[in-house]
Amino acid sequence: MMRKLYSRRKCTTAKSVLRLPDLEHAKAAVLISLTSLDAQRAYRHAIDEFVDWYC
Repeated sequence: MMRKLYSRRKCTTAKSVLRLPDLEHAKAAVLISLTSLDAQRAYRHAIDEFVDWYC
């Protein structure tokens, strides 16, 4: 039985760094999708806390 030879090279992908405009765009997309004002308020707070930590 023949074995297939596989390349030992790892698939590398460029790591992306999210910048503030990217995060604000994602935040807006999430908040627009929510219908409840209480949910929007809670998500806005959580996202802002995350962005503060991330940046």
